[in-house]
Amino acid sequence: MTWLLGVTIVTQAIAQDQAKTSVGGFVDVYYAYSLQSHPLRNRSYTTQPLRINEFNLNLGFIDVKHQTDNIRGRFALQTGTYVEANQAAEPALLKNVLEASVGSRFGSNVWVDIGIFPSHIGLEGIVSKDNWTYSRSLLSDYSPFYEAGVSVTATPSENVTLRGLILNGWQNISETNDDKAFGTQLQYKPSDDLQLNWSSFVGNEQPDSVASRLRIFNDLYGVLSLSPGWSLAIIFDFGFQKQASGSSYDLWHASSIMSRHTLNDQWAIAARVEYFSDEQGVLVPTGTPNNFLTVSGSLNVDYAPAANLLWRIEGRLFNSKDAVYPTDTGMEKTDGFIALSAAMSL
Repeated sequence: MTWLLGVTIVTQAIAQDQAKTSVGGFVDVYYAYSLQSHPLRNRSYTTQPLRINEFNLNLGFIDVKHQTDNIRGRFALQTGTYVEANQAAEPALLKNVLEASVGSRFGSNVWVDIGIFPSHIGLEGIVSKDNWTYSRSLLSDYSPFYEAGVSVTATPSENVTLRGLILNGWQNISETNDDKAFGTQLQYKPSDDLQLNWSSFVGNEQPDSVASRLRIFNDLYGVLSLSPGWSLAIIFDFGFQKQASGSSYDLWHASSIMSRHTLNDQWAIAARVEYFSDEQGVLVPTGTPNNFLTVSGSLNVDYAPAANLLWRIEGRLFNSKDAVYPTDTGMEKTDGFIALSAAMSL
């Protein structure tokens, strides 16, 4: 009986450990039809979806998570055209790392995490299934998707979350200079129907071979539940970067309004209007007089036959002040696409 008791204890211990560790994944496949005749398969100025007129994998990942009351960690490997578009500058060994982080709790309400993890900036993440629209807004495409560093998160109350970060830089795992960047996040949720967020970034993104140019960026958004079926999100981003000479700063800013209506457990629709202004070409230099000054709109229809599966179709149009979109016949001021996707959480 002693050996049986021992086996039982060991079995229970293993079961407890397994309960703390989980393996999961995600697959997002798509077809994007361009409304313009493009000379290349890669779309300009958006990264989700990247490729046009072909079936492809936007993002696929597998991850392992470990969580207890006082420690947590996640390791995830990824592939897809999202990786091709956003992590091309990383070394080969790091391109396919989605997350590699370890954290522990200090006291009752402070977590310290270190490693590679999703960006603290923006309402929209890289997992399309969790966003209101299939493609990310321009303001999300031109702010970090991921970051590497150390993060301290405190929850002084159930309505307030505070976060401070020391980072390698603006969306880079491998360092480009000897400087470190800093980030903050403040989330306030006064009720179940309202969430407010302010995220910031301060750092120098120039290599050591040239003079430092300070970048200051702010992301603000609010999410409001208007009724059990209607939700509204308002986003405003603005940033400054020191010019190459002198003491002046270049400004860029963007804004977006999104609305989502859940019809029932399976069907939902979402609409978006946004404006992106980078006339000095800080983030999107096009070489044209106004660089990237663009209005965009989209309409999204979702169908979820199961809780972990989402079919989506999205139509999206762009109109820029300058002719910045390449076509087979030259540069145009307008562009657009229709995308069909299926995403599944594993």
